[in-house]
Amino acid sequence: MSEQDKTTVLLIEDNPGDARLFEEMLQMKGNILDDSDNLSPNLSLVHEERLEDGLEQLETEPVDIVLLDLMLPDSGGEATLDSVLDQTREVPIVLLTGLNDRQFGVDAVQRGAQDYLIKGEIDGELLVRTMRYAIERKKNERELARRTEQLAILNQILEHDIRNDMNVVRGMAQLLREEIEDDDHEEYLDRMLENTGHVVELTETVSTLLETITGEEDPDLEPVDADSVLESELRKVRTSYDDATFVVDGEIPEVRVRANNMLSSVFSNLLNNAAQHNDADDPRVEVGVETDDDAVTVRIADNGSGIPSDRREAIFGRGEQGIDSTGTGIGLYLVDTLVEQYGGDVRVEGEDPRDAAFVVELVRL
Repeated sequence: MSEQDKTTVLLIEDNPGDARLFEEMLQMKGNILDDSDNLSPNLSLVHEERLEDGLEQLETEPVDIVLLDLMLPDSGGEATLDSVLDQTREVPIVLLTGLNDRQFGVDAVQRGAQDYLIKGEIDGELLVRTMRYAIERKKNERELARRTEQLAILNQILEHDIRNDMNVVRGMAQLLREEIEDDDHEEYLDRMLENTGHVVELTETVSTLLETITGEEDPDLEPVDADSVLESELRKVRTSYDDATFVVDGEIPEVRVRANNMLSSVFSNLLNNAAQHNDADDPRVEVGVETDDDAVTVRIADNGSGIPSDRREAIFGRGEQGIDSTGTGIGLYLVDTLVEQYGGDVRVEGEDPRDAAFVVELVRL
């Protein structure tokens, strides 16, 4: 707020009658704001008739909300809104439009305005309620932007600092491993290599998850060759896990699905999970792909101890337990997040825990 107990409203309106009407509405309905911390009954209304003067006011004095008439002596339509948005993205804007501007009002909200009101349909309660919600939404937007920026910084640290340093440590440990012949020391170095490799893998997964969370709410999806992506990830995982056997049931058909470049993370996390957490003496992972007219189903099973039926939701971090639920792998949370964005489904199937398999359904194109 501009002052601790005052809300400053900037009204940019060239019609004196409309301006007086809005002022009276605020004076009459200010008492409905007593229970809100977002808009105080102590209102300060600043009225300007020209866009130029309103922009100057925004530049020189603190303002909590702008009520903006689209048609002004020195500006009209979308140019009016664009000028205010160019001046500030921090102050919420409520548009005051004519009846013929209803569709533009909807478009303007998508461009950056918080809301719009149709002149002739406004009463005091609607005006004040709209202002209150606009201020609260803008506050939430600022908080979301701040958190997104913090996540981006965290991603930078994961990608460029932690992962790079761990790769250096891992490389040095590999050099030492080649030089040391003492069995005891070899065991320590093997454990060091295993743990540093896990940290590198974890940072890559978290980095991908952060990119997914901080990206567009509705990511751009496109046709992706699922067969090529799956075969590529199979080659990688076979190299990473020499002691595990990866078998493809039949052939992987050439097929396209609705996804994006992060589809590789879906397959890599499921394949790595099947091999890494397999407690069998001879780890074996089986992959099968089935298609129909609408969907592609990828099934990944292993011969480990399996997944009890009462744990099959929690392992994805779903429900009240969330991502920090006991036993939840962040890689599976990422898989669930991505597949949901693709309009698909991921689940665990199999009545017997030892027969449990991860099944991914994707939309076929």
